[in-house]
Amino acid sequence: MKKFIYSSFLLLLMLGSFTACKKEINHTTKSDSTKSAIDGKWNLMRIHGGITGANETHSVGEIEWTFSTQNATLTVNNTAGNSTYYYLPSGTYTFQQISGSTGNYLVIDANELGQIVYSGNQLLIDENKKSTGEGACGFYFTLQR
Repeated sequence: MKKFIYSSFLLLLMLGSFTACKKEINHTTKSDSTKSAIDGKWNLMRIHGGITGANETHSVGEIEWTFSTQNATLTVNNTAGNSTYYYLPSGTYTFQQISGSTGNYLVIDANELGQIVYSGNQLLIDENKKSTGEGACGFYFTLQR
């Protein structure tokens, strides 16, 4: 009888240890895994370059670009007022990112803006570099998260 109780206890202990093990599950959702680096809110901090050698700076919150790759939209909130060089007023635009042989490029409302590069918490846009080749006299945009 002692042997039966001991065997039953040992069997229950082994079953308990196997059922207590839990497989780790990765809870990444589809939207998390498909989220692009460009998604979210960016503040336009600086515009420079061009034929006149522009150098215009903006404070955080003056000109915000919010990208949504899920909807393929760019929403601009421009509270800076008049700008000599900035040409996107507040509103919602369609956008896409295209890949070229020398990098990735940003297209807004079917117009290619320029090459985009991510550097830490910054998004750099170079109007002088297009998917079709290099140009001159374009602007450089610096956006920051």
